[in-house]
Amino acid sequence: MHLDHPTEAPRFLKLEEISNKTKLGKSTILAWESQGRFPAAVRLSPAFRVWLESDVHQWMMNKRNAQTQNQLSEV
Repeated sequence: MHLDHPTEAPRFLKLEEISNKTKLGKSTILAWESQGRFPAAVRLSPAFRVWLESDVHQWMMNKRNAQTQNQLSEV
């Protein structure tokens, strides 16, 4: 989902949804977030956090693009 169209509303994802989408474990997501290797969560309350779907999508695309660049530089 790209937010290029103003009609597309931002969407929050819970940790479980991100885990399913990225195939990463929940503890890995939380660890990488604290290390700055994964997008920062939005705190809706002290005990509840969510992520913007667009941030997670962009992170996934950046990972794919970095891998593609690495493969091209090896050729």
